[in-house]
Amino acid sequence: MPEKVLLIQPKQIGDVLMTTPAVRELYRRVPNGEIHFLTQSPSDQIFAYNPYVSKVIKISGKPGFREVISILRQLRREQYTTTVDFQGMPNTALISRLIGARKRIGFNLKGRSLFYTHPVDTPGHIHYSALQKMTLLSSLGVNSRDAKLDFFITERERVKAKQILSSIGVSDNRPLVSVSPVSRRDYKVWPAEYFARVCDYLADKYAAQILFLWGPGEFHFVKKVKDNMKRSALPRYDMPSISETVALLETVDLHLGNDNGPMHFAIAAGTKTVAVFGRPLMKNWTPPNNPRHLAVEYDPGCKNSCVYPECGLECLKELKPETVIEKVDQHLAQGNETPG
Repeated sequence: MPEKVLLIQPKQIGDVLMTTPAVRELYRRVPNGEIHFLTQSPSDQIFAYNPYVSKVIKISGKPGFREVISILRQLRREQYTTTVDFQGMPNTALISRLIGARKRIGFNLKGRSLFYTHPVDTPGHIHYSALQKMTLLSSLGVNSRDAKLDFFITERERVKAKQILSSIGVSDNRPLVSVSPVSRRDYKVWPAEYFARVCDYLADKYAAQILFLWGPGEFHFVKKVKDNMKRSALPRYDMPSISETVALLETVDLHLGNDNGPMHFAIAAGTKTVAVFGRPLMKNWTPPNNPRHLAVEYDPGCKNSCVYPECGLECLKELKPETVIEKVDQHLAQGNETPG
């Protein structure tokens, strides 16, 4: 019987993207099988053109009883041979148990491992999330350490990105830097005035064009940075789809931003990045030993024993623009300074 595998990672979009190296390696392991992926919107867009996934099954963010029953019936009809629960929450562990797969893989976590036939210990020596998730496939004979993220797009998205850049007057003769100062979690949001100082520096030293990126309900983060800038950024444009955002990121010379979805999209696009980290540890979300992807964080002494929200977010407020500028210069200093 051919392998039919269900991969489970409903959210968040960055976490879903972190599963893509495992998806690719699993496809190589079962080229004649089927791989399905259970997730939520908008994370399903990550797999719209992914050649390794046969089917994406969507579940809403807060499914009601009827939806849960309907999804479970649908999943049981598929007759999966294997499930891999990347998320490892009680509800995803229960889904894994109820759909009838003979092999059920997930992390060996308290209160959840009993739902799996093959619980896997969390590797203490592996920090990057994509590689951590990959270790779940060891039960299937996959031991790859190729952490390249996949976000496949088509020429249609690339054409749309060119149209957007043309409409806002982007010049081919000056560096283009995308900036994403957004996050729905305040422990990831570097102060707007700090972003503004780095953007002004980029404009002054490199004549860089600043292209802001944002998602639904997030433009107020961008506006706050613009209000603190002395230089002008590129004008606002109609918000693109996630795939079109990846196409935009393929064109830029550098991406600067908080630890968020666009940062991981930029990594998937192969674009140079500088990421700013607050509460999360940068080693968990930055590709290891990759000079194209730089990160900065400040540890006030509590990063490994975080007490948020009972703190003043000193890890963000004490991370000064000069530290970020040093990383930006590493990517842009050679050959991009304007004369005089």
